[in-house]
Amino acid sequence: MLRCTCETSSPVSDAARYHLTAGGARVRARIGLDAAIALGLSPTTALACAAAPELLHNASLIHDDLQDGDALRRNMPAVWSRYGRDAAISSGDLLISAAYKAIALHPNAGAAICAMHDAVSVTIRGQAQDCSARNHSSEDCAGIAADKSGPLLALPVRLALIAADAPGQEVAIRAGRAIAIAYQTLDDFVDKAADRATSATNICLSLEAEGHDPAAAISVARTRAQAALMSARQDARDLPNSAGTPLLTLVNRLEAQLKELDNAA
Repeated sequence: MLRCTCETSSPVSDAARYHLTAGGARVRARIGLDAAIALGLSPTTALACAAAPELLHNASLIHDDLQDGDALRRNMPAVWSRYGRDAAISSGDLLISAAYKAIALHPNAGAAICAMHDAVSVTIRGQAQDCSARNHSSEDCAGIAADKSGPLLALPVRLALIAADAPGQEVAIRAGRAIAIAYQTLDDFVDKAADRATSATNICLSLEAEGHDPAAAISVARTRAQAALMSARQDARDLPNSAGTPLLTLVNRLEAQLKELDNAA
C-alpha cells in the first residue's frame, strides 16, 4: 500500500492519508512494478516507477472530485467533502510533491521528471477542457478522456523504459491514450443517467446529441472502444522486452468488460 510520507501530522496530511487508504485498484502502481520487472530493473527503481504515477493519479482524483463537486469517492466521502475545499487542494498538491520525491529513486531522475511533467501537463489540459464547456462532441469526449487518463496510464511504462534506456516512449503514450478512451467509455455506460442529470461529459450522451438513438449510441461507443483496445493491444506488443505486458493485461480486462455488456444487452 502506498503511504503518504509526511514527517508530521496535519489536517492536510491526514486528508491525503485518508484518501490513499480509502481503496482503489492501484492500477498504475501495478503497471509500473510489472514493467520494471519485465525490463529487469532493481526493486528500488521498480518502486519509483510504481509510486510516482500512482501518487500523481490520486492527486488528480482529489482535485477532480473538488472541481466536479462529487461528494463521494469509492463510496466514501471525497476529501473535499470530509475535510473541506482548502484541505482538498492542499492534500492533492502534497501528493504531487510526494510523487516527485518518489522519483528521486529513479536512476535517470532528470529524464523521469521531464516525463512526469509532460504527463501532468496533458492531464491538466484534459481536465481544463472537461471543465471549460458542456455539449462536447463525441470526438471531443474521446480526446478529453485520452488527455485526462492516458498520460498517467502510460507513465509507469515510460519511467521503466527510461530506466532501462529502452525505446518506446511514443508507443507507450499512444497505448495509454487508447486504453483511456475504452476505460472512459465503460464508465460512461454505467454513469449515463447520473451524467445526464448533471450535464457531465459522457460519450454516449454526446452520440445521442449527434442524432443516434440511445441503443445506437451505446453500440457506436462500444465499437469505438473496441477499436481503441485493438490499437492499444498492438502498441503494447510492440514495446521492448515485454514491457507492455501490464498494458496488455489491462486491455484484456477491459475487453472482457465490454463483452459482459454485450451479453447483458
